[in-house]
Amino acid sequence: MGETGAIALPPPTPSPDGAATTDELVAPEPAAPADPAPARRFSLGNRPPLTGIRGIGVTVLLIDHSYFGAFPGSWFTISIFCVLSGFLITSMLVGEGERTGGVSLRTFYERRAVRLLPPLFLTVALLAAYAGLVYVADAAQRVWGDIAAATFYYADYRSASGHEPFLGFLAQAWSLSVEEQYYVLWSVLMVVALKFRKRKLAYGIAAAGVVASAADRLWTVTSAPAFTNAVFNRAYYAFDTRADALFLGCLLGLAATGGHLGGWPPWAKGTLAALAAASAATLVWIGFEVPLGTRAVVTWGLPLSELAAAIIIAYFIVNPVGLGSRFMGLGPFVFVGYLSYTIYLVHWPIFIAIAPYGTHWGFWPTEALRLALVFGIAVASWYLMERPLTRWRRRSLSR
Repeated sequence: MGETGAIALPPPTPSPDGAATTDELVAPEPAAPADPAPARRFSLGNRPPLTGIRGIGVTVLLIDHSYFGAFPGSWFTISIFCVLSGFLITSMLVGEGERTGGVSLRTFYERRAVRLLPPLFLTVALLAAYAGLVYVADAAQRVWGDIAAATFYYADYRSASGHEPFLGFLAQAWSLSVEEQYYVLWSVLMVVALKFRKRKLAYGIAAAGVVASAADRLWTVTSAPAFTNAVFNRAYYAFDTRADALFLGCLLGLAATGGHLGGWPPWAKGTLAALAAASAATLVWIGFEVPLGTRAVVTWGLPLSELAAAIIIAYFIVNPVGLGSRFMGLGPFVFVGYLSYTIYLVHWPIFIAIAPYGTHWGFWPTEALRLALVFGIAVASWYLMERPLTRWRRRSLSR
């Protein structure tokens, strides 16, 4: 959709105190310069803890995929990524609506494409080159089938239906497919909500998404005659059964842009800090004690991890200078967070291609080579491709 697809909003009417009413999706401008200063809009800006938590999450996955069993519940990191994605995308869409009076789907999809596709295409190109040089058993499925599923974003339903091959080189792409399908759906729904400029409508859509997805997953498990691998796969990997985390992030983004995550009194910040600490402890416990593939994951594990992730993200927004926020915003965590998307893409094919049973080396020499390649590609991609493209995108949008 072109620029004409942006929804033009009528001039909003400010409330008596110059702030947005709770039912307005887009915050109004002050009525006149002589009016009192309007309530400060939520600005996503640069928030290091939100990047740092991605760095922690991808590090947990690297450790578990390096040595299976280190964190049998490392699946909780996907819950964090999904809730965070829902929060960030919603904040971006509402922010665009505030700045321009509407949302251009074309601009939104262009931003997503510039951010997501280059590292994906790099990963696909490197995997294709590897498969052209090295014999790969069942390459039709493990390489070319995986490439098609990742590139066209249907890897989640390929995994959910049991068609994902054993040791597929892009098996991790299922979560990227879930997020991409969410981007398409939620951006359209937000255009509808922005057209009517009703925040309650956006809240209702997001809440309905949480309930419908969680209920779908629970029904998938409880309606089956027995809990099998096929039932787990259907409940765990598909968009319709995993979208609740994304929609929960949407609710958090709507709360933030509605001004509900700012100006908290000290006692409320302290309470949220305690809840965030308990949530972090819960995620650590899940990482060690709730292994993937069990009924517990798809019944209570997923909603618990998603709620914990939402509380932690809310804490980062409400108290950006708190102890936990400062810790998660440390430079090394943030740096790995910047690289996390490319690390997530390239680490699994590298781990499959370079494994101890193939190299006949010890664990540590093999792991050193793996990590050198993963971080070498990710760093090169970030500095030579991703950062320049991001700067170009920002200059283009500013023009």
